Amino acid sequence: MLSFVSLNARGLRNSVKRKALFLFAKQFKSDFVYFQESHSNENDSNFWRSQWGNTIWLSHGTERSAGVASLNNRFNGNVLTTQCDLDGHFICQVIEHNDSTYLVSNIYGYNTKKENVNLLLSIENIFTGWLVRFPNVFILLGGDFNIILDGSIDKSPPSQPYNSDSYLTDFIRRFKLIDIWREKNPNSRLYTWSNKSGSRQSRLDYWLISDSLNKDYVDVSICPTPLTDHKAICISLNISAGSTLTTHSSYWKLNCSALQNGIVQYKIKDMISLYWSKANKENCFGLNWDLLKYEIGKYLRKFGAEAVKDRKAEELKIVSNITNLSCRDFDSLTKEEKEGLSYSQIKLDEMYRQKAKGAFIRSRSKWLEEGEQNSRYFFSLEKYRSTNNSISKLNINGAITEDHRKISEFCSKFYKDLYSSQYSPTASDNFLNSLSVKMISEVDRELCDMPISLEEVQQAINQLKNNKSPGCDGLSSEFYKSFIAELSPFLLKVFIESIENECLPTSLTQGITVLIPKPNKDKLFLDNWRPICLLNNDYKILALLLARRLRSVLDSIIDETQSGFMSKRHIGNNIRLILDILDYPEMVEEGGLMLFVDFYKAFDTVEHPFILQSLKKFGFGEFFSSAIKSLYNNSNSSIRLPGGMSPRFNVSRGIRQGCPASPYLFLLVAQLLSVHIKSSEINGINICGRELIISQLADDTTLFLRDENQVSGAINTIEKFSMASGLRLNINKCESMSIKDCMKSSICSIPVKSELVHLGITITKDQQKRSLLNFNPIIQRTRKKLNQWLLRDLSLRGRTLLSKTEGLSRLTYPALSLYVDKKHITEIDKLLFNFLWKNRTHHMKKSVLTNDYEKGGLNFIDFCTLNNTFKISWLKHFFKNPNSIWNVIPCHILSKLGGLSYFLTCNYNIDKVPIKMSSFHRQAFLSWSLIFKHNFSPNKYYIWNNKDILFKHKSLFIDYWFNNNIIFVDQLFNRDVCLDIKGKVDIVQGLLKQSLEIFFFFFNANDTAFSRILL
Repeated sequence: MLSFVSLNARGLRNSVKRKALFLFAKQFKSDFVYFQESHSNENDSNFWRSQWGNTIWLSHGTERSAGVASLNNRFNGNVLTTQCDLDGHFICQVIEHNDSTYLVSNIYGYNTKKENVNLLLSIENIFTGWLVRFPNVFILLGGDFNIILDGSIDKSPPSQPYNSDSYLTDFIRRFKLIDIWREKNPNSRLYTWSNKSGSRQSRLDYWLISDSLNKDYVDVSICPTPLTDHKAICISLNISAGSTLTTHSSYWKLNCSALQNGIVQYKIKDMISLYWSKANKENCFGLNWDLLKYEIGKYLRKFGAEAVKDRKAEELKIVSNITNLSCRDFDSLTKEEKEGLSYSQIKLDEMYRQKAKGAFIRSRSKWLEEGEQNSRYFFSLEKYRSTNNSISKLNINGAITEDHRKISEFCSKFYKDLYSSQYSPTASDNFLNSLSVKMISEVDRELCDMPISLEEVQQAINQLKNNKSPGCDGLSSEFYKSFIAELSPFLLKVFIESIENECLPTSLTQGITVLIPKPNKDKLFLDNWRPICLLNNDYKILALLLARRLRSVLDSIIDETQSGFMSKRHIGNNIRLILDILDYPEMVEEGGLMLFVDFYKAFDTVEHPFILQSLKKFGFGEFFSSAIKSLYNNSNSSIRLPGGMSPRFNVSRGIRQGCPASPYLFLLVAQLLSVHIKSSEINGINICGRELIISQLADDTTLFLRDENQVSGAINTIEKFSMASGLRLNINKCESMSIKDCMKSSICSIPVKSELVHLGITITKDQQKRSLLNFNPIIQRTRKKLNQWLLRDLSLRGRTLLSKTEGLSRLTYPALSLYVDKKHITEIDKLLFNFLWKNRTHHMKKSVLTNDYEKGGLNFIDFCTLNNTFKISWLKHFFKNPNSIWNVIPCHILSKLGGLSYFLTCNYNIDKVPIKMSSFHRQAFLSWSLIFKHNFSPNKYYIWNNKDILFKHKSLFIDYWFNNNIIFVDQLFNRDVCLDIKGKVDIVQGLLKQSLEIFFFFFNANDTAFSRILL
């Protein structure tokens, strides 16, 4: 079947009206929707496309007239070619559907005969050319032609029929078309346009189709439409009944608005009370919990269906009333009937306005045209969910297929095999017995083994996030929060019973796997889709409270070299360590090599028994281990695909990406790898007397190896871990980079790269090139994104918020870890400020814009200041823990300047310090110097790192003097102070003599600086 809906919208610029008409059009479930008088302009294309949620084609008129829009709703065929009118009056396309080709056109006619003649001539020229390329096509033309074919029957009050030789009639004859609605309704007086009072009506909207199409298989209708003076015209071609229709994967989800209904609240509380009493009487909580959820779900589904049915019945009643009254001659209507017609149209308009406003509220990303004070409005546009997040075609064994059945079978088998256990008890025991790990304390063990409390259950319920997709039972987090007092005691008993039995109730073991495409990967390959598991919220409640316990004790057992999922640890540490090593290669002994390890689907292949053994290895007690075991016993899932749900399969390994406890359980496994690596015979790199060998961010692992001879040993060492845990090395995606020069292109089949991407950052040795490679693409993407919004009707506040969410947010991650050169800073600030002023004159100073609202500003953030803040933040973390493994290199560098604490208080010029610093470190200390206020009094004026005391254009720092507490300038002229240094008078006298010689030298060279000192 192929279907279309067409209507004259009389403008789609108003956001509520546009949403309402989009919702109205979608309910027809047609393949295409045609709008005339869209009033679009060039800047609306991306925005409207994101709101519609699928492909659209626009022929722009002006913001007050013309414009046509063709919207793909459910069409799964091919669009072969498209041509749009430059004046906004037609879109012509050739489409292919079920082995048939169609020439279709969305038309909006002019108000004058001359212009309509030219319009039809333009369309005729296009058709003539296309018919040569596509000779066996069917033609379908739809839209508002602004032409009355027969004034005696298509107009009220009627007029004389037009001459049969009119220009539209000739066009119909030449292309062998028929007015299908009139063919099927030869004597009906039903109109598609009327004025507000209904005193004038006409049929101006048509479907003109090839006469070779069998009329018996064509359905056509005229339907009342909200918010416009035209009616919709619908057509369906039922000529492909044998074709396979696309089925849409869906499952019931609670409409949370039902929870506000008093009757619903009373009924649910009554059901909870009933099954709570039954469970206590039978001393069986898991089974009765599942029965309760089933009954609640059944009741809510019925309630929701009846509510929808009532709304549809009311709408149908209104539409029927409008249709019946519209079929009659307007002058024959009584006064009450005329008023009733007007009232029904107003009610239909209001009904769809309310639907649109409800969609605004439900939308996870608000439309950016109203309510700018709500910052959530801006965080994202509606995505192409139906396109991007579902698999429409796939490469299966080298052949690309779009057959949903084959795709479903392939995906189901792929994940069934992926989640099938390959656990080796012997390999696991041997591996774990060879390790010596840090164990949790007795206090932490007792904390994790405490019985679950009612307070913990309620805390976990309140921790659930709103507006998230529920699991297969359809019960949302809002449901649990609405009945927290009634449900939490029941859940507590269910959890206690489940942990005792080490098995959850059936519904809690079930998940729905949703496949999300990995960014910048080929979506034709299933490996490039990430499985996310939608779990029922009662499962999440148990997992949340267990995750909270586990998270609270991890600091004592997880090494500092792991940054993933740990509070107060940051991914920037991992990146900075790698870059510091590359920026200071002279500090690395031997050659030095970095090996970037990749595991094949690490989260999906870790074995469940290995996780449980890991808990025991780290000293967790029986209760906590049983609780974790209950999360994984009998777990199963099905995959949501465009063709429907796959059959359920057991999940015998892997941690569910969607389970709150999963990240922390994986850290235990990753820690065992870290211990294994550190205790092996692999030699890491030595820097300042400390050995660096591993850096981890969850499963992303980097090994620092002394030389290339260590690579084979590292692979063999990881293989032992793989045999035990299930995590397999993906050798094809592993990469390496030499710290110094390396002539080899690969080592042990692992390529040696001069440039690679790690943790989202492009890594290269050249610091200037590094900045270009990381910031240029982001700046271009940001510019493109902001340009989509440039001519939107937004306030200054709206554009300010967008500059942060669509601009600065993209730049934050790389700026935290990378040096940003002045050129990029200037370019970014120029881009953001120009966007604020729509690339026009700047009417306010930047210093005013960056003020708070209370001070007349906009809270605008300039990137230069933000970048300085990031660099100072790095210094703050460095200052808190200078001896951290992450700071080993900057700590050594700064030891040559008196250490971080001292250097930060010096009156330094970063360009004059007597040591080499990387661009990042120089920028960090430059940022600090912009905010630190120095004390220039004589007794607090430092000798060292002082920009005013230079020797050969560099500031001074002498270790021996500094270590003997000679710090201030006035100490050089105070013999008593000098004599206190370990009583070594001769040494001090020598130092004093040296100092005076040096200072007299400087005094002659820089009398201005020293006159200030000596005064």
